[in-house]
Amino acid sequence: MSCVTAVEGEWLAELGPMFFSIKESYESSLKRRQRERVDALKMDKEMEKKELEEEKQREKEKKASVARAGSSSSRRSVVATPGRAVSNATPKFMRKKGRIGF
Repeated sequence: MSCVTAVEGEWLAELGPMFFSIKESYESSLKRRQRERVDALKMDKEMEKKELEEEKQREKEKKASVARAGSSSSRRSVVATPGRAVSNATPKFMRKKGRIGF
C-alpha cells in the first residue's frame, strides 16, 4: 500500500492521534502561544464589556420597578379582610346564632 499511494503526516495525525502526532517547530509554537494570549485578552475585554452592559440593564430595570412600585401604591384599593384588626373590618370571630351544641 505504501508503494501505491503517498501518505502525508497530517493524515496519520488526524486519523490516528493516539499513535501519531505532528511536531511543531519552535517558531510555530511561539506564534500559536501569542495568538492564544491575544485571543484570551480579547475574550476578557468582551466579557468585561458584556458585564458592564448587563449591570446597566439591571440598574435600568431596578429604576423602572421602583417607579412602577411608587405609582402603583397610590392606586391600591382597600379590601375588607376577615380577622383584620381595623375598626371598619369584619370582626375576627363571628358568633353563630341559633345553634346549640358542639
